[in-house]
Amino acid sequence: MVKRMIMENLPSDQRHVDLDLTVTNVFHDLKSVGRGVELRHIFAAFKELNDTQDLVIFSNGTVAATRKGLRSYE
Repeated sequence: MVKRMIMENLPSDQRHVDLDLTVTNVFHDLKSVGRGVELRHIFAAFKELNDTQDLVIFSNGTVAATRKGLRSYE
């Protein structure tokens, strides 16, 4: 559920967005559906999605979905 929520928070046009802001948005979205998760778990899910090339975390603190990731989490 965490990975899906992350992918749903990323723009489908693959635009770069701020990583910290996206983590905060995912945290609040999960909380609003009754799935309390610690921030470290969300960051770990981002890392896993980066490792599987479903998204890219850039050194400037931004993140973007890949086509592979967008297709995987449609």
